[in-house]
Parts: sequence; C-alpha cells; structure tokens
Amino acid sequence: MEYMRIWTEVDIKGVEEKLIIVDDLTGHCPGCHEIGIKMENLTNCPKCGREFKYITSRSARGSSSQDMVKRIKKKLPNLIFVDIEDYERITAKKKGEELFKGI
Repeated sequence: MEYMRIWTEVDIKGVEEKLIIVDDLTGHCPGCHEIGIKMENLTNCPKCGREFKYITSRSARGSSSQDMVKRIKKKLPNLIFVDIEDYERITAKKKGEELFKGI
C-alpha cells in the first residue's frame, strides 16, 4: 500500500483540538504540553484527556516524509495523518488574521 496526500476542506480548529505531534517514539500534546506520551494504543492524552483524532510529525518533511508517515501509521492506524507543513501554514495564517482583526 502507498500513501499520498488527499486534499479536503477541514475545520482547522477541529484539527487543532484533536491533534497530537509525534516523533518516532513518543508524542507531545499541544493542549496541556505533556511530552513523552507513549504511542501504544493511543486515543487520549494521559494527562488532560484530550481526544486524539489527528496526528502529525515535525520529522515528516521533505523526501523522508513518506517513510515517517508509514512508521507512524503502522503504530497508530486509527489516527488521520496531517501534513505538518500544511498545518503550520494554515495555523500561522489564522493567527495572523486574529492579530490584525479590527485594525
């Protein structure tokens, strides 16, 4: 099986609220900032209880991204992988819009 990006319109706030950021071994909850979260049977943050539906990795960039995505999806097939570059671009744009709102 191969992986490819499929673009669909999403509510970025909904993604932000249910996202976990991982590396090869552990995860980081953006909600409570808990680090070192073990990825076995991961559905919720063990500290704050945040439900995880989406997953991304800062290591999944460039030419090595497909290998990283495969490893992560093998560990957590129930989560939807989000491209980190798309996520960072959209959230930065939203933060900028909020910053200049009302000016």
